[in-house]
Amino acid sequence: MSDVWFVTEGATLECTLGSMTSKLQVPISHGSTILGKNQATIFDYTVGKNILPFQLCKKSNPPIPCTPVICMPWVNGKKDFMVKKQMALLNNCMVPCMLGGVIKIKSK
Repeated sequence: MSDVWFVTEGATLECTLGSMTSKLQVPISHGSTILGKNQATIFDYTVGKNILPFQLCKKSNPPIPCTPVICMPWVNGKKDFMVKKQMALLNNCMVPCMLGGVIKIKSK
């Protein structure tokens, strides 16, 4: 089993239908940092604010520009560790895109 770690701003994200990776944005501190980076929570899922496009969406042929559609928080947050009353985001969390992709944390 791989290591589970807390996610901070700048973590690399990947979508199963995206053509490139993206970086997690956490522009506003939740009051907790790790090595000087804002710690993320499961509610850091807003498109354009936290999750940026993955260049092209491979759902269609030919691929079209990626515009994620996310309607829910990240799944599998740390239930016993809260950051401002929100579950901390872990590297094994995922969030579905309504266009069919699954967004996961690839690396720190």
